[in-house]
Amino acid sequence: MPTLRLPALAQALALYLAAFAIFAVILFATPGFLGTDDYYHTRMAVEILEQRSLRVEFPWLPLTILSPDKFTDHHLLFHMYVAPFTLLGEVTGAKIATVTIAAGVVLAIWVLLRRMGVRYAWLWALGLFVVSLPFINRILMIRTQGASLLLLIVALIALQAGRYRWLIPLSFAYVWLYNGFILMPAFAGLYCAAAWVVERKFEPRPLIYALLGMALGLVINPYFPQNLTFIWEHLIAKVDIANSVRLGNEWYPYDTGDLLANSAGALIVLALGVVAPNLRGAQSKRDRMESTLLLCALVTLFMLMRSRRFIEYFPAFALLYGAVSWGRGIDFAAWLPTRLAWRPLVPLAGALGLLYLAYTVLPAAYDQAQDSRSPDYYAGAGVWLRANVPDGEMIFQTDWDDFTRLFYYNPDNPYIVGLDPTYLQLADPIQWDQWVALTRGEVETPSTLISSVFGAQYVVSDAGHDAFRQQAAADTAMELVYQDRYNYVWRINPVESP
Repeated sequence: MPTLRLPALAQALALYLAAFAIFAVILFATPGFLGTDDYYHTRMAVEILEQRSLRVEFPWLPLTILSPDKFTDHHLLFHMYVAPFTLLGEVTGAKIATVTIAAGVVLAIWVLLRRMGVRYAWLWALGLFVVSLPFINRILMIRTQGASLLLLIVALIALQAGRYRWLIPLSFAYVWLYNGFILMPAFAGLYCAAAWVVERKFEPRPLIYALLGMALGLVINPYFPQNLTFIWEHLIAKVDIANSVRLGNEWYPYDTGDLLANSAGALIVLALGVVAPNLRGAQSKRDRMESTLLLCALVTLFMLMRSRRFIEYFPAFALLYGAVSWGRGIDFAAWLPTRLAWRPLVPLAGALGLLYLAYTVLPAAYDQAQDSRSPDYYAGAGVWLRANVPDGEMIFQTDWDDFTRLFYYNPDNPYIVGLDPTYLQLADPIQWDQWVALTRGEVETPSTLISSVFGAQYVVSDAGHDAFRQQAAADTAMELVYQDRYNYVWRINPVESP
């Protein structure tokens, strides 16, 4: 890979700092986090430091497939990266770590486009801020998707450079980072397919190296061999979502109207990229890398149509493909009269257009960050539980996705279910059905079942479970010991014999 000259290094630094500043302004608009899982990932990063081990002891979900003897941290590399940043403050540090990754994505896009000879690569890279509003919001969550996208783009840089062996450490790292690690060999396979379609050349090395790195990452792992069991169980729950328990909204597709509204920019860029070869004349044929990017964009679009959680991927690859299609073989200045005189106005016009689009997208992203759920949600209940409940005492909660905040604010106690509802269902279907019936208010005198089946003497709920609260209020064994605008906590007292 050629060494960057000083002007290019200065441009890279300026681009990174600009992206960092924009992302930071949006993310720090909220006093807490943008998403629910952010609390879990931040707490896990802190646990790595407190336990001084990559293999974290995890006693918090003992009734699920994440029981202490089965737990696997399938986002280990991300937690390792965030951990030192939390020394700056848990919330502040986790946000800074996330912003460094998000800005890195913009920089990686610029590097790839510049290597491929795209004109105004910096302008195209900044286009990432305007192709999709949900993309901005999601990439700033304290989650692995931003880092996952960054590694995939770095892998494409390695493929473009012909450094296929780089895929071994990249795939290894990807396994430690993200449980969707199959994406790395999948992208390598798309590159091999593009080589065959464009050049009729059989080039299996990228796929072989990616698979080798993946295998090494699975075996050379602090959680081996239970990581293999967890992957299998986790995969089963996601193969047929329609017939599984209700998961988080992110696992389900957008409605057509929402998809068009949320990703209009990315869809337009992809469509324009498809027609670009018709305007390139003699250079109309797509080369290997351009074809790879087209396949990556189409595959991630299919993923997005299956599940909205993949909004983190499609806009970036649609932008990459559109930039390569339009930014190499088409000279916009040649379309204008007195070509040389008008040439400086091309990037200026692009920059003005980008600023206009940014004016419509970035303020909306900022407003969404400000409107994110208050960090006080479950903070009071978590602090009360930590101060009043003996360490290790089981806590019964009425919603599975409340675990992340409870875990963050009160890591001294285990909980019934969390992170994914299927984790309890897979471990014990009968307990799962009993938990669902309780949380829906379908069980009279819930204290009996909560204490006898789940071994819990304390119950926490949010204000949305009216049916459960009515049953709890009628249960003489349940004493309301804490209440705020968001949450309720009950203690189950022993019933005195007559």
